[in-house]
Amino acid sequence: MIKSVLFVCTGNTCRSVMAEYLLKHRAEQAGLDLEVNSAGLHAFAGDTATEQALAALEELGIDAGGHRSRRIHPQLLEEADLVLAMTRHHKEELLRLAPEHAGKIFLLKEYAGRLDFGQEQGEWAAKDYEISDPFGHSLDVYREAREEIDGAVQAIVALGIGEGGRNVRIAIGADHGGFQAKQAVIEHLRDQGLEVVDFGTDSEESCDYPDIAHVVAKEVSGGGFDQGILICGTGIGMSLAANKVPGIRAALCNDTYSARMAREHNDSNILCLGARVVGLGVMLDIIDTYVQGSFVGGRHKTRVDKIEKVD
Repeated sequence: MIKSVLFVCTGNTCRSVMAEYLLKHRAEQAGLDLEVNSAGLHAFAGDTATEQALAALEELGIDAGGHRSRRIHPQLLEEADLVLAMTRHHKEELLRLAPEHAGKIFLLKEYAGRLDFGQEQGEWAAKDYEISDPFGHSLDVYREAREEIDGAVQAIVALGIGEGGRNVRIAIGADHGGFQAKQAVIEHLRDQGLEVVDFGTDSEESCDYPDIAHVVAKEVSGGGFDQGILICGTGIGMSLAANKVPGIRAALCNDTYSARMAREHNDSNILCLGARVVGLGVMLDIIDTYVQGSFVGGRHKTRVDKIEKVD
């Protein structure tokens, strides 16, 4: 159960402050007992929230005058059940600081989109996940940021935060050529607190990769899982088979850069790997990069939509 949430931005005077006080406000309205805090990656301890942030919150009857900024610290990440960042850069810095907590670090809007699994794509899929910095801009810009943050906060409250929420769910499968690697990958992901369901194969006895690929792909396309991982000898067969299932964007990746781009630019939902192509150490790095990544939307959303129309 999620009992504590930490919001993170740069200086802890604008976005994360508004997010903290908005979630406190919405949680109180919903009758949820939730501890909410905020911090900045490069904050100067003791700063007040900006005048515009205070004014934007005051318009909703929220008093944040007592806020004092603080810099992020590993202990804060340890204590929080959920860590929500404002931009991809913030998320990446947090993951570098505490990779062991990857399973609970998300972008704010990314997490709202993950919870919204009842829709085929989710209303958040059509939008950029990042929330722009209003620092130095007018009150109107702060209001826009406030509304963007509040929309995500209200979605999270409505969809179950404080009542268990929903962790990242990963469906995994492999043929005989990827069986041993699959077992190591499952252990690696579960050690990070991620929920992983194994769809086979269960031994090194020869089997047909399309059978495994189609099962995993249908589970992901059906919305029951956030991502899928498929492993065979080269990864090629798995990717070909998985991409036959409508709604699947399976990416074969042999390096971390490809894995990052597959998530950020292609909104890939299944990662394919070749156990006879990359060693286990590199494979785990690729998987971490992929699982921790998120779609940036924008012009890339237009391109992904064109791919989807072919289905």
